Amino acid sequence: MSPKVTHRTTTGLLLLTALFAAAGCGSSTSSADSGAPASRTAPPPAVSPSASAPTSSKPPSHDGQLLKLVVSGGFVGRHDELVVRADGSYTSTKRDGKPVEGRLTPAELAGLRKTLAAADFAHLPPRPTGKPVADGLMYQFTYEGHVVLADEIHQPQALRDVRAHLPVGYR
Repeated sequence: MSPKVTHRTTTGLLLLTALFAAAGCGSSTSSADSGAPASRTAPPPAVSPSASAPTSSKPPSHDGQLLKLVVSGGFVGRHDELVVRADGSYTSTKRDGKPVEGRLTPAELAGLRKTLAAADFAHLPPRPTGKPVADGLMYQFTYEGHVVLADEIHQPQALRDVRAHLPVGYR
């Protein structure tokens, strides 16, 4: 393995570790820890609303993005990204960094939209709920402003259904 690939893999693992650490930093004690019910509060909005803010209840997408999926980890240090845009076009970037463009058929796009809506991202756990999986793949889904991390073992069925509607290599 070349030093450049080793550096990218190490950097990716460090970023993933930092993401997990940051995700756990803001949590309050659970009812099991303190004997009292855990309170849940919604995170503050990323930007304050203004008179010129859009009136849609959905956050604005970045460049017409419908879904972004990052698959990382495993014993080979995988890092693949898929961005599906609202029009069904997509860009897949594998570890080699070369983007590949494609387009979902209208039927594939309709199926993906249906499973994304059914998945109810706002109510999915934001990170894996089971024991960590050594050398396992991590899936980071970003949809309508919600980011959900799942490993390959403890992935909710709703996310497996979403993956079933993605291009080959991300299913």
